[in-house]
Amino acid sequence: MKVCVHCFNDLELKQFIVSNSIEKGKCDYCENGLNSELIEIDELLDFFAEFIQIFKSSAIGIPLAQMIQKDWDLFSGEATCNNILSDILLALKSPFINTDITVDYTDDIIECSSYWDTLKEEIKWKKRFLTNIDKLEELGWIRHLSQTVQLPEKELFFRARLHYSGNQKEIKIAEMGCPDNLLVQAGRANPPGIPYLYLSKNVETTLYEVRASFLDEVSVGTFKTKDNSKIILVDFTESASAFSKVDEIVEYTKRMLLKRYISADLSKPIRRYDSEIEYIPTQFICEYIRYINNKDDIIIDGILFNSSLHSGGKNIVLFEQEKVECISVTLHQITKVEIQSRNI
Repeated sequence: MKVCVHCFNDLELKQFIVSNSIEKGKCDYCENGLNSELIEIDELLDFFAEFIQIFKSSAIGIPLAQMIQKDWDLFSGEATCNNILSDILLALKSPFINTDITVDYTDDIIECSSYWDTLKEEIKWKKRFLTNIDKLEELGWIRHLSQTVQLPEKELFFRARLHYSGNQKEIKIAEMGCPDNLLVQAGRANPPGIPYLYLSKNVETTLYEVRASFLDEVSVGTFKTKDNSKIILVDFTESASAFSKVDEIVEYTKRMLLKRYISADLSKPIRRYDSEIEYIPTQFICEYIRYINNKDDIIIDGILFNSSLHSGGKNIVLFEQEKVECISVTLHQITKVEIQSRNI
């Protein structure tokens, strides 16, 4: 049986098929024409033999095909997933007899990633300042949260500040950085009194982040990395790719799920009547990442996470602002706000 590049969403797996295909034709699994890059499905057996080892049968789990699509988005669609995976499970003589068998992750993966929920409850309601760091190290959190990305050196970032009276000039460049310690309130990443620099990757996102309303005037600062500086971030926005990490699939799954759970809380909108206690778990994570910083020559300047208020937007938090500088400030006025609602 032959499978084509269009059967999958995983970019690394698609590239593997393109690179290893020696023929084009009609796929046996999907309806993509007569000219798709094809490989024999047997060429993917080694990958799937490793990949399915991260799962175990579970009476209270969810169907295997559904789990793979939900967490990994591996196949181009659920029907394609079921068709291809059924043949693969048969060829591998897998204990998973079909794609409908209910599964969960293996116990060590569950323990590592689900401890985030345990920790959140503990530091919100039981003990806040002397939590069990040894437990986090035992679970490998230092490894999982020290995987970093470097921002492009010439990339620009943006920070907005609302004006609280009309007809003001734009805020001065020197005033667009972190506020004074005594003025710093609790935020998604920082506790009160400890200033972090919040930036966004585009202007529109930063306007959402300050919750600008109709006719508000806003100063938007443009920031760049200082010469010879490198910005290293823990990335909570990365997409999962099982194929590219098959050689370390268990550890990668722990890291992927842990960061995904933390990312959901980093990107969770906080309503104006919610308690600042809701910020404490993500504040703790940032403090823990700072604790990791400089351990074993690890350098971490902050985090990258998805905006809670602007779909597709990405935010940056820098623990220190010395590596960036504001180069200009422009004045904006909000001329349109769209509101959507749903029944609850």
